[in-house]
Amino acid sequence: MVRFNKKGSQKAAKYHIGEIRKSQLISTFGIGSIVDFVKDTTIIGGVDDWDKGDDAEYRHLTNENLQALTGAEYFIEPKTSSGSLYSQKNQDIVSYPFPEKLYCPVCKSIIDYRELSAQKDKLYCNQIINNKHCKSKLVASRFILVCENGHTEDFPYSWWVHKGENCSSGKKSPRIAMYNIGNRSDTESLIVECRDCGCKRSMVGVFSKNALFGENGYCCSGKHPHLGSDFHDDCSLHPTVRLRTSSSVYFPVNYSALLIPPWSQKALHYIEKNYTALSFIEDESKKIEYIQKAIMPKCTNLTLEDFIGSYNILKIRREKGIGRTESDIYEDEYKILCRDNVNEDRYSSHFVVVPKDFNNYFESVSVVDRLVVTMALKGFTRLRPYNGIEHDRIAPLSREKKEWLPAIELNGEGIFVKFNNEAIERWKKNIGERYYELNKSHNNSFLSSPKYSDKYIMLHTFAHLFIRQLSNECGYSAASMKEKIYSDFIDDTNNTQMNGVLIYLSSSDSDGSLGGLISIAEDTELLDKVLKDMLREARWCSGDPLCSSSMHQGFASLNYAACHACTLIPETSCEFRNVLLDRVSVVGKPENPILGILGELSNKV
Repeated sequence: MVRFNKKGSQKAAKYHIGEIRKSQLISTFGIGSIVDFVKDTTIIGGVDDWDKGDDAEYRHLTNENLQALTGAEYFIEPKTSSGSLYSQKNQDIVSYPFPEKLYCPVCKSIIDYRELSAQKDKLYCNQIINNKHCKSKLVASRFILVCENGHTEDFPYSWWVHKGENCSSGKKSPRIAMYNIGNRSDTESLIVECRDCGCKRSMVGVFSKNALFGENGYCCSGKHPHLGSDFHDDCSLHPTVRLRTSSSVYFPVNYSALLIPPWSQKALHYIEKNYTALSFIEDESKKIEYIQKAIMPKCTNLTLEDFIGSYNILKIRREKGIGRTESDIYEDEYKILCRDNVNEDRYSSHFVVVPKDFNNYFESVSVVDRLVVTMALKGFTRLRPYNGIEHDRIAPLSREKKEWLPAIELNGEGIFVKFNNEAIERWKKNIGERYYELNKSHNNSFLSSPKYSDKYIMLHTFAHLFIRQLSNECGYSAASMKEKIYSDFIDDTNNTQMNGVLIYLSSSDSDGSLGGLISIAEDTELLDKVLKDMLREARWCSGDPLCSSSMHQGFASLNYAACHACTLIPETSCEFRNVLLDRVSVVGKPENPILGILGELSNKV
């Protein structure tokens, strides 16, 4: 768990407001996200002081592939609460009050948090209504402004009700109220009123694209409240109005990579942490002396030769690592996953028997007994997800650029399925131009994938169907499992053919898992049953025949036969936002089974 303190300002005293899991801090509730705790609503603060504290050294993480992918020199885990393994001091992470506009459900007043600074308890209304103090509990405002450059700020209620003009009462901060007319809940019935001049304005049209345009248009202030109230950028865009709970307010930009040999070796892990210091030592004898005195005492079961060999491996990779692409890293992982009997300190895998009826489709099935995935947060975007191209849209995680990124290590297990290349080629000939329309939709959307292909659609769909069925058999929820699709990259100059799917289960809070996936994969009869049950379930959907015949489902029409009833999984489990899916690519259609790579088999089970 990660404890959070809340700051009213840069100088204000802190107080504890709640806890969230470490994995959530790198994803759903990451830096810059708005979180509703039990008693308060805040925005998660930046990482400016994460590299401080008495346990900072122990929170350093390394993953050579992920470092090459993100450009970070290393990674740092979130701080934990006091009483943790390494720390005896308060290690809470800071958050800031946001929205700063608060709403009183009793007297309907809109109150600025800063107006309550002299008040001991800032959660209660200070307005005088009918000569009485209201003293009702305040809640966070529903409306905020969001900018495509990652900025956010409070909704300008005074500006809205006065249409960009000053209040006729002459007050700089007039008293604002917001209430509903009748029993309706639409924006037309929601009225903003100035209690000083009497101006009123409905909230109708507030969510439109041009709501803040016009003669007195409202420009973005460039604020990043997660970095403190005094931090802002220059910005000339007009912001957009959103509900603070809207899913479009926060999109984390995450990168992940498996910890694979040789990087999973314990000796190399320690060398990575000390590589910078070692690289400055030119004399080889002094380099060995440093290893003996500073590194070896931390890991007594390893020899000097282990550390020297690891240093040489790392040196070569660092020299050649410049310019490594995502496709290079996926290829490295794929090659390791395709190997039998790999046994390293932090990675272990072996082949299992492929069920007889699937021999013509699967080249191999592997069990990954020990698996470590490093997941890093590079930043976040607002209004729309990061497309991998517009780097300037990524909001910063700190006031000054850091050489590291926040990250966590996920420990767990997995099943890797490698498809037969001949089976894929036969399937590709059978489908012809089926995905012509999907390709057009993909090219016209802001979501782009360098892995897009007919094969990727099939592999991605198989992963989703497999996860849904595994969740029924092994006892884990679909949300606890994740996928990683190994398919060809468009820009891969090596033209490496990858035909694999990794389904893994991971946790940041415990070492490994309960072995549910392993037990299924190692039991050939049980694995056969799970796969055939998956095919039976996938053949029919409660949305059929509309679902199976659809060619325009999902976001931006990026799905064919795929809906919540048959194919979609939790967003956190999918590597590509629940799009580029087609159930028919796996099971085919009853009248045309060859449209699915396992279609003929699905008709027999």
